[in-house]
Amino acid sequence: MLFSTATIVGNGSNGERGPDLKQRELMPELTQKVLDQVHEATGVPVIVQPDPTLRLLAKMTMARGTAPAHVVSYNPRTASADYAICYQCGFILRVAGTPVEQRFEMAGTYRGRRDAEHLVNEQLRPLGLNRTQRLEFRDRMFDGLILQLRSVPLGLRVDAWLSQEHSGLADQQRAMISHQLQENTSALGPDVRKMTPAKILTASATMNAAFAAFWSRQWADSALVAPYRLSGHLAEGEELLKILDTTPDTPAQDRDLIDGWGRRLGLDGWYEFEMVRN
Repeated sequence: MLFSTATIVGNGSNGERGPDLKQRELMPELTQKVLDQVHEATGVPVIVQPDPTLRLLAKMTMARGTAPAHVVSYNPRTASADYAICYQCGFILRVAGTPVEQRFEMAGTYRGRRDAEHLVNEQLRPLGLNRTQRLEFRDRMFDGLILQLRSVPLGLRVDAWLSQEHSGLADQQRAMISHQLQENTSALGPDVRKMTPAKILTASATMNAAFAAFWSRQWADSALVAPYRLSGHLAEGEELLKILDTTPDTPAQDRDLIDGWGRRLGLDGWYEFEMVRN
């Protein structure tokens, strides 16, 4: 994953508009427009700060309670920092567009982690890994899958919005998406298959196939889905894309969108939603 997902840590409160782009000089007018949208939607400004220690392109913390600002940190080494910042802001806007009583947090369940442990044990015990190593693999695989289930469908909503309303980011967006598409195909390799239980691998690869199918359609490039047609994941990926297409594109429906993907992937009971609390 290139980005952190937009973890909800609370609701906005009123605040003064500040010099959000004070620390950076890349595409200030374009990015400031998106930051202003967030400020207007939430009543809270966005603090943008470089963080060269980030392993991701960017991460976001949404203001909670009386917190004075949302915070978006980005890796200053990336050439697509404006896109990374605006992408994170898109998640804030989707939360802000959801009625307060419908805002949610998402997490993996005890049952899901237990099921994942059983699958990982079956897959990795014959390879000689000890219990500590298997538990590390379990957590990495399970947490990564739940993160992917939340971030991919909502991320496609955010990317579609950026494409439609902020076309000045198109070059940066294409560069980052192309990198992500290439990175995703590495998960189809034999080493990953050897270490990953079939249920987890299939769910993850199917979401990657849906991601590729979305951009194949956007860019009219059928080559993007070729790896998933070959691996056998494309048909189910296209079913996920149908769910994306038929679920109303309103923030209040984001939970239904995630749940639709989760059910289609057979992950019922592996995740749960909780109301956001201040």
